[in-house]
Order: sequence, then C-alpha cells, then structure tokens
Amino acid sequence: MKLVNFEKSDGPAGARFVSQLTDASSEEQFEIAIAGPSSLVERMLAEAEINLTIDSQRTEEDVVADFEPALEEQRRSIWEAAGLEDTSALFKPAPTPPKPETTVMAAIRPGAGHGTPFALVVSGFSVPAGASFFFTGSFVFTALGSLVPASGDQDLFLRLFTPTGSILAASRAGGTALDFVTFTFPLLPWVPVFEVRGFTAGVCATFAAQGA
Repeated sequence: MKLVNFEKSDGPAGARFVSQLTDASSEEQFEIAIAGPSSLVERMLAEAEINLTIDSQRTEEDVVADFEPALEEQRRSIWEAAGLEDTSALFKPAPTPPKPETTVMAAIRPGAGHGTPFALVVSGFSVPAGASFFFTGSFVFTALGSLVPASGDQDLFLRLFTPTGSILAASRAGGTALDFVTFTFPLLPWVPVFEVRGFTAGVCATFAAQGA
C-alpha cells in the first residue's frame, strides 16, 4: 500500500491520511491513520511501501518467532560492542524531545470492539535528521520492533501509550546496523508506541513492528 492509496484531508495541524482494513480472521474493521505536516509526510512516505496486517488469531508466540532472526543479530551486535574496541560508539548524544513540526504519526484503531494483534512493515522511507516517525499499535501484552537503515542512521524507541510516554526500550546502534526493541507486560494490556528517529538523514530500508 502506498501513501497515494490513503484518503487525504487537511486540517489546522497538518494533513491526515486514512485507510481502512479488515481483521484477517474476524472481519472486524480497522483504520490506519497517518498525520503530520503535509510536506514532511510526503517527504518521508511518498515512496514508501506500507503493509499492515490485523489478525486476531495471532499469538504472542507467533510474534516472537517472527523476530527471532532480528533478536539473534542484536545478540551478536551486543557481544561485539562488549569487546570495547570502540567505546566512543557507545556514547551517542541523547535524543531531544519530539516536536510537532518534525514528527509524522501513524496509528491503528478498531471500528468497534477491542484491539487485536497487529503487524506493520514500512519499507523504503526517508527520515530527515532530527525527524521522527511514530507508530501507535493496539492493546497488547508483548510488542517487538526492528529497524534496518539503508543509509544514514536511524534509532528505534519503544514508548508507553503516547509519543511522549516513558521509554520502555531503546536501540541506538550506529550507521546501518540493525536496531531491535521489545517489551512484555503480562499482567495488563498496554499500548506500544514505536519511534523511528533520524540521528543522521537517510533512508530506512525496513521498519517492522508487531504486537499481540
């Protein structure tokens, strides 16, 4: 799905792009919305491929299994960093708080009923330096995300409930190295908010986010 396939409307806070989709297992209707300054949304996502799947039959085990290769690659990267051959790479400057003028947001919501397992993949999108792409999922117990830059350097954060919520996990590998985040809270469902942040300008080859 491309950005041109979304229905666009303009408002005082910027542009809003909306598309409808159906739960693969229950026929329940869902909506994905993208919002932000119109020029920034177009700059980031005009050439991107956006694929979202909603499937209420997916389990936490299914979601974790899909990310096993990413988790294995992250393990290798961590052990390499633990060799302390280049400690300067471990001291990236802390990110500044997100700002509306440099932020594009995407979110899903059900037409009725409750949240359900989701899987989002966004490929080939531009991320300017200092800009953020947020994706808010539905209520889940476990969420995982991975990021593979094609150029530049993007970082990946997992926040709680809102774009300014507590950071539950962060991955800030340098350059085009893979970033991976995950968090599980087994007692109560929660809403994951993923942030792709441009540390330096570039293109994100693949951003994947799932929850169940």
